[in-house]
Amino acid sequence: MKRETCEKNALTPEQMNMLFQQDIFKILGENIRMEIIKFLALNGPADISSISEHFPQDRSVISKHLKMMKEEGLLILTVASRHHYYQLDGMAFLYKMEAVVSDIKVILENTCEDTYSYLYEHHLTYKDYLEDQKD
Repeated sequence: MKRETCEKNALTPEQMNMLFQQDIFKILGENIRMEIIKFLALNGPADISSISEHFPQDRSVISKHLKMMKEEGLLILTVASRHHYYQLDGMAFLYKMEAVVSDIKVILENTCEDTYSYLYEHHLTYKDYLEDQKD
């Protein structure tokens, strides 16, 4: 698999920054938010009291995380009487993750399109590619 060519279509720093400006990275970058997402995925809709019981953080801290995730579109808030129920919008989460994957593909395609295409088509890692180059 000797592949010597590499047509680079380098991204500008501005283009690269735009690819990584997605707020989903802020959400995923905090462990407690990932734990809340997992909790809601496993347990379904829950109010702040039920959610807070499962985490060591103060209820006000959990509330701020819930608000942030709701504003990002990952959670749905339903108000019933005096209770606020949060639930994961699994499809919104999926679409945001697919957007990240799409952006990573853009970066890889623009780094070395022919190598990326070959690796992606054959389900290989770049490490596999480098090891094959040695042969």
